[in-house]
Amino acid sequence: MHQLVNHSPRRTLVVVLPFALACAAVVTTYAALRDRLPDPLATHFPASGKADGFSGAGSFVGVAVALLAVQGAVFAVLAHRTSRSLGSLRPLIACAYGESGLLGYAFPATLFANADVPDAADVRFPMWQLAVALACALPAGAVGWLLAGADARSAALPAGEPHRLPLGRGEVASWTRTVTSRVLLAVGLALVGAGAILAFAVSPGSGLPMTIMGVIAVLLSACRVTVDRRGLTVAPPVVRLPRLRVPLGRIEEATSRPVDAFGDFGGWGYRIRAGRSGLVMRSGDALCLRLTTGKEFVVTVDDARTAAALLNTLVDRGAGRPADAS
Repeated sequence: MHQLVNHSPRRTLVVVLPFALACAAVVTTYAALRDRLPDPLATHFPASGKADGFSGAGSFVGVAVALLAVQGAVFAVLAHRTSRSLGSLRPLIACAYGESGLLGYAFPATLFANADVPDAADVRFPMWQLAVALACALPAGAVGWLLAGADARSAALPAGEPHRLPLGRGEVASWTRTVTSRVLLAVGLALVGAGAILAFAVSPGSGLPMTIMGVIAVLLSACRVTVDRRGLTVAPPVVRLPRLRVPLGRIEEATSRPVDAFGDFGGWGYRIRAGRSGLVMRSGDALCLRLTTGKEFVVTVDDARTAAALLNTLVDRGAGRPADAS
């Protein structure tokens, strides 16, 4: 059975701690170097290492702290949303520590590169600094992995008994529900917000990639699940693409069971695991299909038991088998 976990302050502290330390590093470095910095600062460097982008010192520090704070809040929400033990969040925590280690070095290093340079146009930031930033990210991620402790993930709940929905000869039926992932929606909105901050404080182009990723995440944060004579269809409710369809001929049997998004599938979105795959928008009730290939396909959606019962009836009808109402 799933292990229920008390959402103690320790869980939040472990996830938020590296971002708080990175923020402290940025603010402390700025306070120590403030009188030695040019205004504006050199904040963008191409492969040559010579500055080609500039911003005010206060704006740079404000954006850096805001980005770290937003990232820390997103990771804290992800950790809080799952009912799994802290150990099962090891990949998430390692990623949080690695990212904070990289940014916690890169932002102060940019301030140090500007120190004692009269004209920001003369500032250079050699590319080996990026290698050092990555070198900081790796041990930081390892620390996060160790702090998370042993993986206490429990086995997934077995699927429930298959049911059938009684349909008379010649009767047709369909079932549809929309499911929204609050996690993907929150991540998308956070990315859009961070991109807007970068575009305003640094340059319009600097925030564009993050904004595009955020918009895509928002558009894909919901999907409509439909069961009818064609089988199972899953598609975003707005753009309708990409569309995923599992025809009746590929379905052996349908059941339902609770699923933990991070504990059972390692995250949200389209997930692939050994012998199974699925569209995991959130934790909770899920429609589970045993395919003719022997693999399993899972979709998290409310009222999955009704969807499974209708699918079983339609599969039986397509195969010419009598449907047992149960």
